[in-house]
Amino acid sequence: MSSSPVLVAPPTYVTVVADVALLVEAPQEVPPTGLVLTTPWRPVAGATGARVGSALLTVSPELSGTGRDAGVVAPGKDPTRAIHVHPSDARVPTRALTIPGLRSAPEGEPVRGALGDDLHVVVRQGGQPVVAVPPLPAVGYAPAQLPGGSMSGDVLVLPDLVGDLTVSVATGRSLDQLRDVDVRHDDVRLRAAPMPVGLHVVGPDGDEQLALSGPVRSTLTHDLAPALQRHLAAAVVGTGTSGGTAPVTLRSDVVGSARVMLDVRDVVVERAVPGRLTVESEGVPTSIALPGPHPGRAPVRTRADVTVTHHGAALHPASDAVPSTDADVGGVVVRDAPVVRRLAAATLAGTSLVRVAVVGWAHGETELSLTVAGRACPTTALPGASGRTAPAVVWFDVGDPLPADGPLELALRATRGAFRWYAAPDPAVRLAVAATPAGTHVTVGGVRIALTGATTHVAAVSLAGTDSWTVTTDQLCSVALSSAVLEFAP
Repeated sequence: MSSSPVLVAPPTYVTVVADVALLVEAPQEVPPTGLVLTTPWRPVAGATGARVGSALLTVSPELSGTGRDAGVVAPGKDPTRAIHVHPSDARVPTRALTIPGLRSAPEGEPVRGALGDDLHVVVRQGGQPVVAVPPLPAVGYAPAQLPGGSMSGDVLVLPDLVGDLTVSVATGRSLDQLRDVDVRHDDVRLRAAPMPVGLHVVGPDGDEQLALSGPVRSTLTHDLAPALQRHLAAAVVGTGTSGGTAPVTLRSDVVGSARVMLDVRDVVVERAVPGRLTVESEGVPTSIALPGPHPGRAPVRTRADVTVTHHGAALHPASDAVPSTDADVGGVVVRDAPVVRRLAAATLAGTSLVRVAVVGWAHGETELSLTVAGRACPTTALPGASGRTAPAVVWFDVGDPLPADGPLELALRATRGAFRWYAAPDPAVRLAVAATPAGTHVTVGGVRIALTGATTHVAAVSLAGTDSWTVTTDQLCSVALSSAVLEFAP
């Protein structure tokens, strides 16, 4: 004999958006198969961990309404003096009983219309009356007894009683006067209270975070931040191009209804940058590059300690611009004969020259020699330019600061190879003069950092940038990032 297939309902999924309190306005069914709350996250190449600021789960059980139909619990009888009710799960509160065709026996008179001070529907547990509809009447200063129930049509509403019940119709005005009478009725159906019974909360790693054995009668909260952070910190590492959902499962041993809120805040996927990243700034915009791989998407921010070491010099505004194109045209070819650039006395008046740069392209392996106001600068070797490249900016140190108290003559020659010195129309030079850091600044990743001395250190700066951080200043300095962590939205 073949058996019929067993159909198992799939779990219900609800997606949580980080930094948004997810509130299920209508009561949500929490079945034995589970209600799954997911917090999606996207991959980050090179991710090293994750952080969760807070994740608070709130479950508000559905307490109102007529309850959930649990089927027939007592077959119709004629006559009987007791209706015995045995719920399928003793933990589930009984919200109501539907008792159709409840009449006196053998007369057949409807019981509902005859109920009053002398006739009651009585509910007992363990042999003791617990509810009477209507309640036993008040006597003198004594209040009415056995309240808490009501009856509308065929429906007997109860105060969420747990366990087996016995229902009868009895006469009498007090507990000692109650006498059961014969009645007849059709099949009795039970309506279970709608709240979850036997609630379990399972974290994203499959570990049980919370377990309640009985009915959930009041709002409960549970902190899921440690479980989510533990899961994400491991899951985001080495995920390639796929992300995840960090599922949290709510499961009820007996299906129930509740309003669910999962408030997840400040979820961050992190990529820590090892070591120290340093760049030299020569008065033109430059950048600190992020070591590969490319993260694949832009971070919300980068937290890093920034250290700026000032080199005692700044770019003079009379410096010529550096072309951004790979022209390799214009200007003059420098070989072993000196090519001279002259600066008027007013150009650098009141300053002391410390470094000079020439701008152009080396043709093959080249060595350059520069003389400034008769002072020979150390020779600089250059590799040959490969293809169409941007011009090189070749710096020479003039030694001790050279006071610019008159016209200056800069003579450049190639002791080996050749160099095309860019000119527009004069051969282009960059001029660095002695300067102190006081009152100056460096902008790193969009953050302006005021320099306070030869070395300026600022901790935990929030920088902007995806695969590099732009550095702009007119100061000659080195800029270093340490303890850098890129932070990404999930």
